[in-house]
Amino acid sequence: MPYLSAAQRNLLAPPADHPRNGIPVPTSDQQPFVLAPAWAWALCGEYTNIDDPYSAPAVYGSDDGALVFNAQRVPVGLNSEFFAITDEVFPQTVPYHRVLANNFANAVAGNLAAQDACRLALVQLTAVLNGHTVLPPDASAVYTMVMNSASWYGWDHWAIGIQGPGGGAATTYQQKVAGTPLQYNCGAVWDEAMPLQTVIRLDGLLLQQVDMLNNVV
Repeated sequence: MPYLSAAQRNLLAPPADHPRNGIPVPTSDQQPFVLAPAWAWALCGEYTNIDDPYSAPAVYGSDDGALVFNAQRVPVGLNSEFFAITDEVFPQTVPYHRVLANNFANAVAGNLAAQDACRLALVQLTAVLNGHTVLPPDASAVYTMVMNSASWYGWDHWAIGIQGPGGGAATTYQQKVAGTPLQYNCGAVWDEAMPLQTVIRLDGLLLQQVDMLNNVV
């Protein structure tokens, strides 16, 4: 996976002054990138159509995605056709499928621990389907992906976290919403009012993300 240099990480996550809304990344106000929503930046590093089979809207909310819904769009099961493909094409996602399968019934029944396990597995699954390498929870925290949500089976906002170099360095967040530039050095992940936050650790970023962040000089 591509990595940022220590100097670049120091620019993105300086030792002090981390405004909530951050600072615009040069060139990120250009189309089509500026049209990318939060999930497209965090998962793909570029503008991505919502119809992409592994976009966040597709994985989480499409009838062809990971979940089966009732008429009220509440999940009632896992989509076997979706996982038949992902298990075969992306074998590294099988452990996340297994976690979902083992916990889904209890999650639907309201068990909070099972819901937390499914929420984490869905983020990990979606990240891997979009080219990221997910690290164990006790691995390096230099690169993180953060998702704030109102429910265990949905999403509201996504961001990338980058830790500055040196021991005890701050982590700041690089994030955007559709129609706005990418903001770096954000002191918080937006949609702070959402009750649930999921954080996963990544082994580097995507090349598209590194290319965009390298515009910060």
